[in-house]
Amino acid sequence: MTRPETTTNPLTLRQVDSLAQVEAAAWNRLVDPDNPFFRYEFLNGLERFDCLAPQGWTPCHLLVEAAGALVGALPLYLRSNSYGEFVFDWAWADAFERVGPGPVE
Repeated sequence: MTRPETTTNPLTLRQVDSLAQVEAAAWNRLVDPDNPFFRYEFLNGLERFDCLAPQGWTPCHLLVEAAGALVGALPLYLRSNSYGEFVFDWAWADAFERVGPGPVE
């Protein structure tokens, strides 16, 4: 079976290490307007104001383009440590270790 010829432009996948390399309007066209956490302004702000690197996060966003136009995007981050999230519950773990599980009723 042969594949039919197509006149559409193929999709290309590109990785960028900063959201500053993406046009804000193009990114926001892909975002649900009810979810502010995927908007360009929020994610770019995390990068610009150095909220990521000190916590071990390095931007590694994936972009899907057709004929140079952004048609898909995935915000991704590489981790350089194993702490998990921005908020740690070390105090709770420490308290549990000191007190123990307690009696079971």
